[in-house]
Amino acid sequence: ALSSAASDVYKRQGYNQSFNYYKSMRYIAVILTVHNRLDKTVACLNAVFNQREKYSFFNVDVFLTDDGSTDDTSKILRNRFSAKPLHILSGNGNLYWNGGMINSWKAAIEHGGYDGYLWLNNDTIVLPNLWNELEQVDEYSRKQFGKGGIYVGSTKDPLTGEFTYGGFEFTNQWTLKDRFLHPNGHFQLCQCAHGNVTYISHDVVEKMGILCEQYLHGGGDHDYTYLAYKAGFPLIVLKDYVGICENDHQQGGYADFLSMSLKQRIKYLYSPLGFNLHNTLLLQKRCFPYRYPFVSVSYTHLRAHETEAD
Repeated sequence: ALSSAASDVYKRQGYNQSFNYYKSMRYIAVILTVHNRLDKTVACLNAVFNQREKYSFFNVDVFLTDDGSTDDTSKILRNRFSAKPLHILSGNGNLYWNGGMINSWKAAIEHGGYDGYLWLNNDTIVLPNLWNELEQVDEYSRKQFGKGGIYVGSTKDPLTGEFTYGGFEFTNQWTLKDRFLHPNGHFQLCQCAHGNVTYISHDVVEKMGILCEQYLHGGGDHDYTYLAYKAGFPLIVLKDYVGICENDHQQGGYADFLSMSLKQRIKYLYSPLGFNLHNTLLLQKRCFPYRYPFVSVSYTHLRAHETEAD
């Protein structure tokens, strides 16, 4: 069952062939970046390594960037997982998600020998079915499209069981209104994805490279997956939920925003951990250039008000 919007594009690109071969994935690099939240990181790694021993048909290494944690993350992880294939890298505290993931990804590529790379957030607990789902979808992708793609894992809330992160498609290319594709027991093609638990085949990396270094904190996952989709790589949502993760991007705080001074609002809009206007404009410019002139007007307007506020 393929979603209508994404399916039409893939069909226009001629992806309806069938192949009689399949080169199975065996070597996977798990890519993480962390800043504090030690308990979450330990729980995340425990799930990965416990399942690694159970699903021995995969060889899984973990590359983790500790971006300036102040809670002894690196020291504790080295002691706790000393017998595991965990590569701990250091950041300066200003890498945020995008920079930290790039740091880990570069190290994995330099190490070499991986069939693909699993983006994983340290607040995500992978479920045991992830590994079988990855093997199945890789076989499906190579038979259906003749290449590896991006395999998007969906996560659900630990308390409610409701969908939190995963793949989506745009239902309006001007407003960028989107629709999430919830797992339904079938592979679904999407157009864009979150990076909470998402697998990138080496086929994709050979053509697309890695994340764009211009992003601050978030946004790089949407940029990378959408441009890969536009380049003709299949983005496939896995059949079932493969991770547990609370939604930490809940809508809200509007009343707080309204109570801010103009200068505080502008600071929030520019902050990597706030609205991050820089990333918003960069995404428009790289992925939706037809919208960029209109969106950039807002940027110019805000800059003018910032000058007045100063």
